[in-house]
Amino acid sequence: MAAPDHEYLQRFPSPSCTDVKNASLPQPVSVPPDQDWVGIDGDWNTVTLRIGDPPQYVQAFVSTASQQTWAVHGMACQVNKTDPQTNKTAQVSDTTCEDSRGHLFNISKSKSWDRIGFFQLWTERDLGLTGNGEYGYDTVGLGHPGEEGPTLKNTTVGTLVTPNFWLGHLGVNAKPTNFSAFTDPSPSYMTYLFQDNLIPSVSFGYTAGARYRFQKVLSSLTLGGYDASRFIPNDLTFGFAPDNERDIVVGIVGIHASGATKSDVNLLARDSFTMYIDSTVAELWLPLEICQAFEKAFGLKYDNSTGLYLVDDLTHQTLLAENASVTFSLGQKFATNTTVDITLPYAAFDQRAKPPYMGLQNESNYFPIRRGEEEKQFVLGRTFLQEAYLTVDWERQNFSVSQVSWVYGQPKNLTQIISPQYTHEHRSGGAPKSKRLPTGAIIGIAVGSGFTFAMACFGIAWLFWRKRQKRQIEKVKAEYESKTAEASKSPAERPDEPPMSPVKDVEEGTNVFPKAELPADFVRSELGTSSSNEKNGDPSTSALVMPSPPAEVDNTERQIFEMPGDFPTTQEAGGRQLSEKESMMVRERIYNGVDPTGPIEVSPSSEEAPRRLGPISPSEVQLVNGRNNAAISPITPRGPRDNVSPITPRTPRDGAFLEANDTFWQPPRQPRDGRYLEAEDTLLSPISPMESDDSTSRRRFSYE
Repeated sequence: MAAPDHEYLQRFPSPSCTDVKNASLPQPVSVPPDQDWVGIDGDWNTVTLRIGDPPQYVQAFVSTASQQTWAVHGMACQVNKTDPQTNKTAQVSDTTCEDSRGHLFNISKSKSWDRIGFFQLWTERDLGLTGNGEYGYDTVGLGHPGEEGPTLKNTTVGTLVTPNFWLGHLGVNAKPTNFSAFTDPSPSYMTYLFQDNLIPSVSFGYTAGARYRFQKVLSSLTLGGYDASRFIPNDLTFGFAPDNERDIVVGIVGIHASGATKSDVNLLARDSFTMYIDSTVAELWLPLEICQAFEKAFGLKYDNSTGLYLVDDLTHQTLLAENASVTFSLGQKFATNTTVDITLPYAAFDQRAKPPYMGLQNESNYFPIRRGEEEKQFVLGRTFLQEAYLTVDWERQNFSVSQVSWVYGQPKNLTQIISPQYTHEHRSGGAPKSKRLPTGAIIGIAVGSGFTFAMACFGIAWLFWRKRQKRQIEKVKAEYESKTAEASKSPAERPDEPPMSPVKDVEEGTNVFPKAELPADFVRSELGTSSSNEKNGDPSTSALVMPSPPAEVDNTERQIFEMPGDFPTTQEAGGRQLSEKESMMVRERIYNGVDPTGPIEVSPSSEEAPRRLGPISPSEVQLVNGRNNAAISPITPRGPRDNVSPITPRTPRDGAFLEANDTFWQPPRQPRDGRYLEAEDTLLSPISPMESDDSTSRRRFSYE
């Protein structure tokens, strides 16, 4: 084939068009393809991956839409098998399934597996291909032993069981993977290769290979560049679409078919539309109108149960004889009028579907187009990439689609795509080193930056606050000094007499009064007799009085009498010995009996005066203190009263002259044996009687 033209090299810079030395840059990595053709949706060429430690070898497709590495889980091919001898059922691995699915990856046998958890298989969700996968970090290398490519540790690996994805894949998209909002994104395999200085840029070139060409032309995958021997260059460069989930998008401006009996059949039965180039799936997902145009042109029949265009033997022979080809005209609307044509022969559409693909029970020929309902489902899959070579530069966000060159025997021509970072750094001297920082360093940088920013904000806020406080203090000082100056201007105008009330002087504007002193001619007595003005309630005239000798307070102290020392013991329950006095009382009742003329004991009525005195008011103090007419000297002992005998029992006093805390109320005693003795009351009374009553009847029995 012809060498790449000048404009193509400008779109994807190589060392020949830069001022850097080729020897100082890493070379592109050519991933060796397998010799096998596998799949249940057609025959497709694969690449071999080494996953885990020790490495486990699996076959995988190349995915332009995925940024992860997928492998089929070790439990995907487990089947229940019954032993005819023991009649027991056990799970065993189906070796046919293992070979069909490109071999399995057993995570329990990998010592380097770092589990993340189960997550949805996000890729191809728009096409209804869903499922869950167990994700983790593990070591991933490229190629078989003897043709090994680069090996990376701690890369994102997803394991799957669902039949929606029959084989795993190697994702060549550069997007990171976000497992959670609380963790950092996981870089893609392509990004790790560039950060570890293993490829010159985050770019790739890929074609899926064609089994029908010559003697099975294998696929070609180049990382960090492209293989210039595998395509025919053109002048059209596509820019990435705004949606990062559908970035490699081309516009379909024409579809034509030509065959042995028909030529230039227009299959674009609608306005132009866009399609996403995605090698994860096999078919071409087209709008319904386009699919119906294919049905009419090729005599296809849609199978509702599987959603496939199954081809019977008769139709298959007819299509082989017609040997029609389909040409897709690609362009980029609103960007350029240039288009590029990619032509697919019928052999590219001549595929075989195998069970359990889309619920098939038997293997069958099928035409690999599918019906799409909306534009996000319109996809150009591996069928398209059999005849197209895709070159993608993730850093410059552009790509190209070229027709595959089928010149037999062309040697490889690996060409670097130089990263903009390399070009800039080489001009300033030296190749870039590994930029892959550990997670701890990234967290430390983020925390340090956040702390520095917070401290800067705090310092700025403190400076503003400090300036504001200083201005306020200066303002207060200025106001105080101005008021002080105004107050000191006219001191003679101030009144001599002190103010009588704390009323603010409006003219002076201050509440400060001069200290007032009492006149020297007047003296207030500390304690003295009350004047007539005070008694009349006139405090204005009594505030200032003439000097007078001090008068002492009248001595109205009362003598305090102590309780007698022979306080009777408390009566207890029966069973104790009677005292001498109680024995005498018993003998008196036996010999003398009860006085029938004595007072009859009755219960206290509600009109009975309380035994306790009420509180003494201030007006009664003079009367209480002056109850004794004779003067009482605090040093002269009082003589015994005439009617007091130290040995003669006396009747209790009426309590008029007792102190309020000298007695307590005691319930009345009930007479025993129906008789009443006054001695029973005096016996249990804690107060010794101090005087007798002439009205008390004489007793016929004396205590003496």
